[in-house]
Amino acid sequence: GPGRLNAILLSLFAFLSWSLFVGVMLRARRRTRPHCGEVLVLGCEGSGKTLLCRQLERWCSSAAATAQAIDSKTVPSVGVELLELLHGNRRFSVREVGGVMQPVWYRYFEGCSAVVFVADSSSAAAASSASIEWYNLLAARALRGTPTLLLLNKRDHPTALPQPTLQLLLRTPECELHMRGLPVAMLSISALTGEGMGSFLEWIGGALSRASA
Repeated sequence: GPGRLNAILLSLFAFLSWSLFVGVMLRARRRTRPHCGEVLVLGCEGSGKTLLCRQLERWCSSAAATAQAIDSKTVPSVGVELLELLHGNRRFSVREVGGVMQPVWYRYFEGCSAVVFVADSSSAAAASSASIEWYNLLAARALRGTPTLLLLNKRDHPTALPQPTLQLLLRTPECELHMRGLPVAMLSISALTGEGMGSFLEWIGGALSRASA
C-alpha cells in the first residue's frame, strides 16, 4: 500500500543521502592530504610504461590489491600522461613520458621527486638499448641526489633474460660502484601480471619520504 511505498522511498532517500555524504567526505579527505611529490616514469619505446601505470592505478584504487594480470592492449605513449594517485596516506603524481620523446626527457627532470626507468628485459636487443638511455639518465646533473630506480620489466616473458645476463648488459655492478652513496636501486617486475608491484610501491613511498625530508 501507500504506507509501504513511502517507507521504501524514505529508505532509498536515506541511502542516497548517506552515499552522497560519504562521497563528499572522501573527496574532502583526499584534497586535505598533502601532495607528496611527482614520480617521473621514463623508458624506451615498448618497455611497458603504460601498462605499468595501469597496474599502479589498480593497486592504488584497491586497499588489498594483489598480483593480477590486466589487459595488455595499450596504445604506446607518444606524449606525456599525468596520473594523480592516492596510496595509503600518500597523494602523489606519476608522469609518464613516451620513449619517442627521449630527446626532451630532460625538460621533466626539474621538479620531480623520484625517477623510474623502465627497461624491457625480454631480449638482449631491448636490454642493450635500455642500457644506453639508463646511463645517460644517471649522468644527468639535474637528477643528482634524486631517488632513481631501474625497473626490470617483463620478467614473466618466456624469453626474459637471466639476472646475470641483465647485470652484464646493463652494467649494474659498474652502476652501483659509480653511483655509490647516491639513491639508486633496482627491482624486477611484471607490469602484465602485477608481480613485484608491492615492492615497487614500497620503493615509491620511501623515495617520496626521502625527497620531502
